[in-house]
Amino acid sequence: LLLLYDITRKSSFDNIRAWLTEIYEYAQKDVVIMLLGNKSDMTAERVITHEEGEKLAKEYGVPFMETSAKTGVNVELAFHAIARELKHRNLQHPHEPKFKIHDYIESQKQKSSCCGSLA
Repeated sequence: LLLLYDITRKSSFDNIRAWLTEIYEYAQKDVVIMLLGNKSDMTAERVITHEEGEKLAKEYGVPFMETSAKTGVNVELAFHAIARELKHRNLQHPHEPKFKIHDYIESQKQKSSCCGSLA
């Protein structure tokens, strides 16, 4: 599940806790969740800091990144990270090292940092 909030609207961020509570109560226990702060291109209108998003994600133990649907920043990375996590869970063998979605996101950001910002 990709949970998105609008970094320019506090109300959308405030709703995330309620959504996460519902997900943890009613979804399968192994559901893959990622928190996304969208509209990262709108820095002048930002009301939710990157740090607030990270803090909330850590509180619930889910990966976090900021995206921009307008510019495409981190959109593909978010989908790839979720897809890899799902594939890994589907093919997991006891002797394989566990795929860590947080590590994958960071490695992809570092690979791409030479070509432009992904934050």
